[in-house]
Amino acid sequence: MAAAFESLGDMYDVALKPRLLHTLMTEDVPDEKGPLDSSKLSRVVSVIKTHKLLSECFSETMEEKQIKRWKSAVEDWLNRLISLLDSINMPDKCWAGICLLGVTSQECSPERFSASYMAWFDKLLSTMQSSGDSQFLMVASCASMSDLITRLAGFPKLKKDGTSCAGKLIQPLLNMLKEDSTDTVQERALHLLCTIITSFPASLPRYYDSVEAAIATKILSGNGSLNLLKKLAYCLALLPKSKGDEDSWLSLLRRILMLSNGFLTDGLRGFEDKSKQDEAVRLMFLPGKETPKTIWGHTLVEEVSGKEKRMSKLSPALLLMSSCSTMLTSSYPVQVNVPVRSLLALVERVLMVHGTLSDSMSSFVIAAEQEYVCSELPVLHSYGLDLLSALIKGMRSQLLPHAAYIVRLVKEYFRRCHLPDLRKKVYSISQMLLISMGVGIADYLAQEVVNNALVDLHSVAHHTIGARSNAFSEASLQPFQRKRKHNANGVLEQQQNTSALELTLLDNKSGAMPVKIAALEAIEALLTVGGALRSKSWGSSIDNLIMNIANNCCIGRWGNERSFLSDEHTSVHSDFQLAALRALLASLLSQSSTRPPHLAQSLQLFRRGRQETGTNISYFCAHALLALEVLVHPRALPLIDSHLKNSHDEVEENTMYRIDDILHQRWIDGTKENEGSPDNVERQTNMEETPCETLSTVHQSGEKTSVGNAEAEIRPGNDEMMVDVRQPNNEIAPGDRTSVGNAEAKKRSGNDAMMGVLGKPNNETAQLQDFASIGSAEDDDSVAPGDKSTELDYNRDVALASPKRAAAIGVDVESDNESIDSMPDIKDVDPDSD
Repeated sequence: MAAAFESLGDMYDVALKPRLLHTLMTEDVPDEKGPLDSSKLSRVVSVIKTHKLLSECFSETMEEKQIKRWKSAVEDWLNRLISLLDSINMPDKCWAGICLLGVTSQECSPERFSASYMAWFDKLLSTMQSSGDSQFLMVASCASMSDLITRLAGFPKLKKDGTSCAGKLIQPLLNMLKEDSTDTVQERALHLLCTIITSFPASLPRYYDSVEAAIATKILSGNGSLNLLKKLAYCLALLPKSKGDEDSWLSLLRRILMLSNGFLTDGLRGFEDKSKQDEAVRLMFLPGKETPKTIWGHTLVEEVSGKEKRMSKLSPALLLMSSCSTMLTSSYPVQVNVPVRSLLALVERVLMVHGTLSDSMSSFVIAAEQEYVCSELPVLHSYGLDLLSALIKGMRSQLLPHAAYIVRLVKEYFRRCHLPDLRKKVYSISQMLLISMGVGIADYLAQEVVNNALVDLHSVAHHTIGARSNAFSEASLQPFQRKRKHNANGVLEQQQNTSALELTLLDNKSGAMPVKIAALEAIEALLTVGGALRSKSWGSSIDNLIMNIANNCCIGRWGNERSFLSDEHTSVHSDFQLAALRALLASLLSQSSTRPPHLAQSLQLFRRGRQETGTNISYFCAHALLALEVLVHPRALPLIDSHLKNSHDEVEENTMYRIDDILHQRWIDGTKENEGSPDNVERQTNMEETPCETLSTVHQSGEKTSVGNAEAEIRPGNDEMMVDVRQPNNEIAPGDRTSVGNAEAKKRSGNDAMMGVLGKPNNETAQLQDFASIGSAEDDDSVAPGDKSTELDYNRDVALASPKRAAAIGVDVESDNESIDSMPDIKDVDPDSD
């Protein structure tokens, strides 16, 4: 009691832990005589986990009396729990003791757990077997036992004892599944069984057949809630882990496939192509092996008719397909062979059924049966797509031999699929195919993804959603209108923001917004994997589409600013914005040989998005700006655009970009040469003798060399070098042939010629001052501010490279070419002389 009057240092003081534990036992955890307030148990669990009251972490600096107090408090706590567990006649207190014992097994120290786990296991097992009709005691016992088994699996030295303990639980769990217990009890029993399979698989082989039969019988009976049936299917998929060999896994998968095809044959009779059915059934059975007549007590094929019969066949087929998906995506101890063709045949069989009756069966199927099948087909297709997705996740690039088959199946289903949920899954499958199989698959799947994305994203890109503004009440937009009244452009901005708001609400209500997000994610994967090999048929259209979408969805406020929307709508809008920005970044980075057409607009969007502090959009925009840094730097770009060959202006602009790049490199080389190089004088002499040598290495007279996409030709007996900028198809656009240097230009230094081309024609004075300052800093032979040779040089080069630019600065190309040899030398003289 004296410890209660001692002051504490702070909330991290070790002396606080035993005192808190005693306070909880006094006020919140009752003994066998006091009343129970179940609402306080959540606070008890929270305090124990937050302050680690049961951890018993002793440091070397702790005093001995503090260690004893903490150990004594933990022992008192355990005694209290055991007394509650023994109160079997008071179910509420026994339930509290069971729940708190599960928390204790997770939170106590390893030493305490090793010393006490066997006693706790016996107590919980006794409670499970003696609880009788008390369903909530059985649920609590299974939950706490799962916690104990999970903690026990973390002790390798106790593996043998853990396997023995887990084996004692199998039969009680089977009894729970066979008896008419509630769905809640069976779900908790299945959870414990899955924990045993995962933690101690060696405890199950003796009971393997009985466990498999019990689970399969429950699945095929169809009795229970959908959640229970899904847990049964999941547990069935985990069973082969208990044996851990290839034969067990493959044998279970083949039985599931056989039974699934049998149920589909019965449930879809008259609605599917007979050839698809025969192909799927043929692949189920191995040649030379006897075909089983029944599996788990059910015949593979039987004649059925009527709505009720079809219901009893289709529901188990869906659950068995779910088990296949789990088996393909769950880890397994050994490598196994997957029957890919059988799985793909099952997927194709499911996806190719659309509710149309075959001519031979139309007279035998009543309208009620067709109505039921059509109503269940979306669910059936969803499970089929899930199975295909699981196959891609499990096999990844190993599916390459079957890539053509899968692509054909995806493309064919894409053309028929119209439901939003299903289209979303097809986009996701396309994305996984592109990422897992690489650029090879992009060439075959790109056009189909692009065509469907253009359809699904059309409304966002072209503002067609804005015509439906009457669908919203004025009251929902009133706060937004009042906030924008002070803006000078308030009307236009309000209309733009209203359109973006309508886009979020209407598309989210119709279920189309998740489809648009999935389409953008698929486009992002396509551009990331195969963007460098983009086709002319879809490359520019996708770039423009993504830029329009990013602009339209980010008009006005961003997703996190829409405080007057519901949380669901705000979240969906933010997700859509993020998907659009991710696709935009992929579009910019995927263009390997051209300048991105929307770089300036994109940078503006990313800079604006970076200001949304504390959001996912802000983090991504910061990452995007960092990734685009290499494109922003002017000398990091391949500035010639090979795709824009039909526009005369763009060819001229690209020609000037190439000339600027070449001369920039000359300037860099000249700068390095002047920085203390011992052969600076010799290099300068060489530059005077061969003004264009920095563009390319001169090998022999008449030999052609290349600089990027430019071809340089040195003609024998001639003093000029021709720089030929050609397009990829080797066509020469007008103005693409530029002559650099002549006999008179040899007399000037390389820096003089360089400065003459780098000038800007629109501001001659600023041009000459800039280049004069550069020359004075880098070269002793810089051009004086009054030297007109720089301007004349520049005008001549511009005229030869671009007729339109020549016209803009008043240079006659033909007359300039004729008089270029007769032009007198311009000599530097004293400006004060006569």
